[in-house]
Amino acid sequence: MLLRAFLVGSVLAGLLSACAIVDPVDQRYDNVSRSWAKARDESIFLNLIRASYNDPLSFTTVSNVTPVTTNQTTLGLPSFLEGPGTATLITNAAGAVTGSAASFPSSSPYRDTVFGSTTASNSTTISSNFSISTQETSAFYQGFLKPIDLQTLNYFIRQGYSRELLFWLFADSFQLQPTISPYSAIGYEYNPPDSYGCPRSDPSHRCFREWVWIALLTGLTVEEKTIVTKLSSKFETTPVARFCFSPELAQKAANEMGPALANEIRRKYMHFSSRPSPACGTWDDKDAESLLTNPQPDTFDFNVGGATFRVVPRSAFGVFEFLGNLMRMQRNQIPPNPEKAFLWRPPLGEPDEAMVPPLLKTVDGEPPLIAIIPNNGEQKCFVHSWYLNVDYCVPERATTTKQIFSLLAQLIAIQTQATDLSITPIVRVVE
Repeated sequence: MLLRAFLVGSVLAGLLSACAIVDPVDQRYDNVSRSWAKARDESIFLNLIRASYNDPLSFTTVSNVTPVTTNQTTLGLPSFLEGPGTATLITNAAGAVTGSAASFPSSSPYRDTVFGSTTASNSTTISSNFSISTQETSAFYQGFLKPIDLQTLNYFIRQGYSRELLFWLFADSFQLQPTISPYSAIGYEYNPPDSYGCPRSDPSHRCFREWVWIALLTGLTVEEKTIVTKLSSKFETTPVARFCFSPELAQKAANEMGPALANEIRRKYMHFSSRPSPACGTWDDKDAESLLTNPQPDTFDFNVGGATFRVVPRSAFGVFEFLGNLMRMQRNQIPPNPEKAFLWRPPLGEPDEAMVPPLLKTVDGEPPLIAIIPNNGEQKCFVHSWYLNVDYCVPERATTTKQIFSLLAQLIAIQTQATDLSITPIVRVVE
């Protein structure tokens, strides 16, 4: 009886424990979240590497992920019989008993209890189903190739990104229209190795880099207003934006640069007859409403010391191409083109090599705009990817480069609408 109770209890305990198995949501959610973040960063990195080789870019996204776990457990005992056997008497021809033999028939009438079941087995299936969508649609590229507008620039300024970083990434070129020569604008375009934005016609010997610093020291930023207009019985809100100059941001930039560099830039390059305008906070509703009837141009103008200054913005695609060009310059160690490039001597006696790559003066951490190294296994990588048999690595210490990855992910998301994700093949990965 004790053996019988033990066997029955074991079977019931096994069945109940199998029913109590629950797939933990938190662990699988964490795994999927980490995996998706890694895939996103590697996708951005791969496109930067493609741009450095002048290869076409490719954009896809995962629109949804569905992790599935199925576990089926069958627990049983092998077939056996329990109960007394039958004794058979052995007699001779005269009918005398000469012995006996025990027999154990397999049929149930001869047994008290019969156990029978399948063998123990377990089957577990884990899979992750996800939908891959191409972003290369007409609507996506209309947003991806158009110049970045002031509203988008303001988004990033408000999130705490360095203005120096944003001006390097988003400004394709600067143009200065001097008041004394209204027919000869001076252009500053940073496109190494052929151009470092150092035109010979500038009497103050300013380059693209110096104009970025001047923009910081004048407090150049973006301000927005929301105009409310009444249409029949409804009200409509329209945001408008413009460049302006903030004294608070100017002082903040001077503190981040340090007094030596800030004073040197003011002395050598900021020869303005009047303060830059417009000042932030001086925008009245009437001026803002005038922008409703005049669509925002793809260039941005403002006044610097009586001269007209124009910023020509890049597109999101242009940002990838710009960073890819800097990667190519670093990887191949390309010097300035002596036939096309013209470099003024940088301030504070810095060597000309300081122009490649751009070094940020107002950020903490790593000053290079972008830092990419070959992955030799000695560095801890924030993200790595391989292309053309070369393994590339973004070092964990490259804080500025990691900020750029975050910015590019947000910039791509801004240009992507849910309706753009039209092609969604289902891909199943079985682990």
